[in-house]
Amino acid sequence: MVNGHAITISAPSDRAIVERVCAFIDRKIAENDWSPYSTKEAALRSWAKPEGIRKAVLKAKGLI
Repeated sequence: MVNGHAITISAPSDRAIVERVCAFIDRKIAENDWSPYSTKEAALRSWAKPEGIRKAVLKAKGLI
């Protein structure tokens, strides 16, 4: 669960990936560090392109 939203995972090991992605995004937000992208919007656009765990986490956090 991320922000009250269930993230669908296909394998038990995906839970660690969800946790890692959440920590990564939380750190980027806290530090306002979007490198290698120039803006938050550019980073979010790039991260949201492929379907998968990262996009699901971004949606759950209300970023896309």
